[in-house]
Amino acid sequence: MPSYTLHYFDFDARAELIRLIFAYAGIEYKEINYDFQEWPTIREKFPYQTMPVLEIDGKQLAQSGAITRYLARVAGIDGKNSTEKARADMYSETFIQEIIEKSYSFRIPLIEPDEEKRKEIAQEFLKDKLTPFFDRLEEQFKKNGGGPWFCGETFTFADLSYFRMINNVMDLVMKVETPHPEIRAVYERVAKLPRIADYQKNKKQRPF
Repeated sequence: MPSYTLHYFDFDARAELIRLIFAYAGIEYKEINYDFQEWPTIREKFPYQTMPVLEIDGKQLAQSGAITRYLARVAGIDGKNSTEKARADMYSETFIQEIIEKSYSFRIPLIEPDEEKRKEIAQEFLKDKLTPFFDRLEEQFKKNGGGPWFCGETFTFADLSYFRMINNVMDLVMKVETPHPEIRAVYERVAKLPRIADYQKNKKQRPF
């Protein structure tokens, strides 16, 4: 097994799905975290001056999507055939681009000291963005045979990506109650996977 070192800020953000795959597969790795103050002095050491970066036996792999797909292949959760691989990519990219990335713009308003105002902002995000998205996702899930996973009978990194997305959303709106039983059940299945449950129980609490 190669030696792995993950380089990132001390946030969940774009590294959390990577950590979840490591946890699911039971793969040991080292993590080095950086703060924003030291970032300008060390960014030149990375291929594109961005993070996360994964070192694999000392060789650097950049870009979170590339790292995710690489580890999914290593863990055997990238899909059993070309169609499943493509669908896993489709779902994971959708969760990241449509919800996780766009949700960051709501974090600054949520610093608002007025609790009622914070609730109003969070509910606006839930109503205008999340609920319509979940409506479409539930429909697509049913068309795909109804699970138990997003790629049918095959568990893939897309399911971990969905789990990550929902956790990110719950950080924003505290509690998500939507009438989408099929996709809600996927989250619950992932949460009950022994290694994921253990990881969540013991994970470091980070800002986002």
